[in-house]
Formats: sequence, structure tokens, C-alpha cells
Amino acid sequence: MNENDRQSVYAYCSAVKLAAEEVLFDYDEPGKALYFIEKGRLAVHKFTGFQKKMQVVALLDKGSIAGESAVLQNHCHKTKVTAIEESKLLSLTSEKYQTLHDEQPELACRFLGYLLNVTSLRLEKTSERLAQIL
Repeated sequence: MNENDRQSVYAYCSAVKLAAEEVLFDYDEPGKALYFIEKGRLAVHKFTGFQKKMQVVALLDKGSIAGESAVLQNHCHKTKVTAIEESKLLSLTSEKYQTLHDEQPELACRFLGYLLNVTSLRLEKTSERLAQIL
């Protein structure tokens, strides 16, 4: 997405502030929104399968997104996301995405392409890491 598209999507968003160590969303919590990181850093935690221990599997910086599945489907998170430092985010709920889709379908289509690209890159990186472990 170009800068004009980003700003147009951001117009449908609400501001969210997190303190250091604050939880954005928890494992098995229903997804409520997609989050754009404007400032700060988030850690993505996933269960290891060993006595309910969690491991940080990703760090998300300014410009990244979190919780993207929540925009498109009824989804329960399979990760826990916490702020590493004070962070400022923009939240796009599924309801606001639907409004965007109704009001600006071409922009919504470009936004979906952006989400598909991000998801594809994350899957590629995960596959690379898995191949190194095996």
C-alpha cells in the first residue's frame, strides 16, 4: 500500500496505547482488531508444548501489524502479544473494516492484498526457521 492508502485506512482506526509489559491480546482470546504499530515494540509469544511454557517467536517493530486474522473472521488468537516498551498502535476492528469495504471497495481490495503479502512473508520465514531446526 502507498502512503495515501495507509492514511485512508488509518482514518478508520482508533488509537491504542500500551505500557511496557502490557498485554495487547492473550492466547485463545477472541480477535477483536488488527493493530498497526506506530511506535514501540511488541513480542509475540507462543506455547512450546512443554508444560505450558511460552516462548517469544517474533518481535514486531514500528510499521508491523498484529492480529490481522481478527479483521476477516471470527478468530481466537493462538499467540499472546505483549508490549516490550511503551507502544502506540492503531486499531482496525472488523466492523470498521466492513465500513471501509462498503465505502471504499477498491481500497479494501488493496488492503487485503497487503495483508496477504504480510501473511505470505510470515509463512515463508516460519518455514525457513522450521527447515533450519529439522
